[in-house]
Amino acid sequence: MAHRPKPHHPREHFDALSCPTSVTWTNDIQGMFTAAENACMKPRGIDLTSYAAVKQHGLSIYSEVKSGDMPLGGPAWSADMVNTFGCWIQQGYPQ
Repeated sequence: MAHRPKPHHPREHFDALSCPTSVTWTNDIQGMFTAAENACMKPRGIDLTSYAAVKQHGLSIYSEVKSGDMPLGGPAWSADMVNTFGCWIQQGYPQ
């Protein structure tokens, strides 16, 4: 049987982010989501005003904002916003 490399943990690429400061839900992340974004995500069962929901779906949200697939019908997040969100994940989703 051939040896297969161990798949990378999805959070490993966050180690490459430059996060000079502590990022928290209350001070940095919560205000990044607009009412329009929340309205688009609610049918998918994700309440972007809820710390628990955003934490639970953080990796998929990050993937969507990084690729520009989210927000729907609005301007894409800036590179700084995407980096900040990634730093929040890297730092363990501090509240």
